[in-house]
Amino acid sequence: MGGAFSKKGSKRDKDPRTQDKQNRRLSVSGIAQGPQGDSNTTGTVTDKGQNEYLRFSALSNAGYEPDGHKKTNQDAFISFVEFGEPAVSVFGVFDGHGACGHHVSAYVRREIPRILDKELLKAESASARPNIDSVAKHFISVFERVNNALEADKSIDSSLSGTTAVSGIVLGRAGNRKIITANAGDSRIIIGYEEGGQLKAKELSEDQKPDLECERQRILKCGGRVEPLIDENGEPIGPHRVWLPNMMLPGLAMARSIGDDIAATVGVHATPEIKVHDLTERDKFMVVASDGVWEFLSSEDVVEIVKGCAGDADRVWSIYFSYSRFFRHAVSLGRHTLR
Repeated sequence: MGGAFSKKGSKRDKDPRTQDKQNRRLSVSGIAQGPQGDSNTTGTVTDKGQNEYLRFSALSNAGYEPDGHKKTNQDAFISFVEFGEPAVSVFGVFDGHGACGHHVSAYVRREIPRILDKELLKAESASARPNIDSVAKHFISVFERVNNALEADKSIDSSLSGTTAVSGIVLGRAGNRKIITANAGDSRIIIGYEEGGQLKAKELSEDQKPDLECERQRILKCGGRVEPLIDENGEPIGPHRVWLPNMMLPGLAMARSIGDDIAATVGVHATPEIKVHDLTERDKFMVVASDGVWEFLSSEDVVEIVKGCAGDADRVWSIYFSYSRFFRHAVSLGRHTLR
């Protein structure tokens, strides 16, 4: 899932054809909605808006099974161009996985905006010296509260289902604008910025893979295993995954998520990593997307694509079509969200 915003009036290299990427979610056993949208698990959902500070466009589209039927879209997104007041915007992407992944991502999509403190964000946005530590701590608590509430909600089976969660709060007055990002999982936020007459990519989140040393050590200390799936010939397939000590479960390809109760017993958690970026005139746009995009397009690729949109937010479809061309020889199309 994904999308892009640009400032008002502003204009990891990966091989996309490797078997590793095609097998990425092999053993892990969406819905996409705008801020006021109805659930749509097999179709396309879009949203767009603008105010005096920025404009945005969002797209989530379900892929196809080999027989031509639409897959369930387990992605969801939030897009609030004005969250309580014009200078505060909130965006996010949630990439569900597992049998109930679409229910989990929909739950998170609903609960994060409900719990976020509009008055806190409004006050800090208006301040000449905003207390970013306060916003960051609140952002962390929101993710953790949503995760705890989901675990207690017996209407959704999150034992082997969960979602990534990456979100960005944009706040502050002109000349003092900031982006605070919170990330749990392997969805990603990037900024396209200008340097030396060229547009470059800066990642505002880190993909939290199980084989990252800090993530791996935590999982091992909690009794889990971090290793790829092994085929019948003893060869590794795809990325490193999280496993219980003596069972081939859950096979999660990320080290943090919301939900995934079984994985949580061996160190997977919902506490997000926080990053803060001071916006300047060099920053031209932000892209938030699920790994369905990042598996096949590098951050630099996406910046090049968005650059070609010439500030037209409606052309977020360009990322979708560029992404899709890499699947012409794949068995089936996945689902993906662009914001």
